[in-house]
Amino acid sequence: MNFVTTPSMQIKSCFFFCILLCSTQLLAREVPEAPACANDANSCVASPDCTACVPELNYWVVSSRCCQQKSKCCCPCCEFDYYHSSGDGEVLESTYDNMIQSLDPNAPICIMVHGSLVKWEGALNDSYHTYLWLRNAAPNRPLNVIFFTWPSYYLPTKIIPIDANILGKRAEYNGHYLAQLISKLPERHSISLLGHSHGARIVSSTMHLIGGGSVQGVSLNECGIHICCHCRKFRVVFAAAAINHNWLNPGQRYGCSLNCTDCLVNLRNKKDRLLLFYPVLAPISRRALARTGFTYLDRRAIGESFACVHDIDVSQCVGAGHMFPNYYSHPSIAETIVPAIYFSNDE
Repeated sequence: MNFVTTPSMQIKSCFFFCILLCSTQLLAREVPEAPACANDANSCVASPDCTACVPELNYWVVSSRCCQQKSKCCCPCCEFDYYHSSGDGEVLESTYDNMIQSLDPNAPICIMVHGSLVKWEGALNDSYHTYLWLRNAAPNRPLNVIFFTWPSYYLPTKIIPIDANILGKRAEYNGHYLAQLISKLPERHSISLLGHSHGARIVSSTMHLIGGGSVQGVSLNECGIHICCHCRKFRVVFAAAAINHNWLNPGQRYGCSLNCTDCLVNLRNKKDRLLLFYPVLAPISRRALARTGFTYLDRRAIGESFACVHDIDVSQCVGAGHMFPNYYSHPSIAETIVPAIYFSNDE
């Protein structure tokens, strides 16, 4: 099918592009050094930049940036690159074995996935701030944190509707890689997945695969990957989710996503300026889940499984912003998603 743009769509797309490029400037900052810790462990609960609540920086970055991003064979396969953040904030190359050995066996694993137009430096910057944001929200609870990064800065045509769809398909394809990573993690760990923008599409694709679906014509079973969704719990948090609001409905693109999901929290922002133009990016696009939330028809279609789904409105906090710094600059949002990230209501 040939994609044809109208003059109106071209104007909207240009506006979308300008906003997007301006927003990415937020990601150009260097990773700052960890500030000195205060004596009072409770003094920094409300501050995203304070590490007094956190004994030391201890998180992992797993990258699919060097892996093939388009299927040339039946089953996608990725040799990940592994990086560990040391106590002084420096991110150093490491190995899978070191990552597995470092995991707290009594803590869940939170995997955070960024969206599109995030360069490597931006991914490291976001991982640093997101780690502090999550840990300061529940400093007395243990948590293993992994940041999954993918090659999302890719504008081959400079025509935004086309490039946005290319990035969307690439994000979807990385659902195979994230599922592959999860299959390598010990089953004793419950897993929470935090996806921002197109990262929410990766998470949706991953959970659809784990739930028994196929992505781009390939299922996990066909690739010899087996993930027992009854052996551990999965919880999902979406921020600025750049997916159609109906894609999680049964029979839709990611209709198996809720099959193995214990809880899904959608952070709804009806003021998100970038996602206002989401429906014009492709002929089949509907309104974005982040702006619309789950509609009445979505709730009916999902049926009993909707009991595990929660729309939480963060419009007043985030405002018109879309990029992830607009979220991790608000400690109250992290505190709201603690039950989903930490599985804190399982006790």
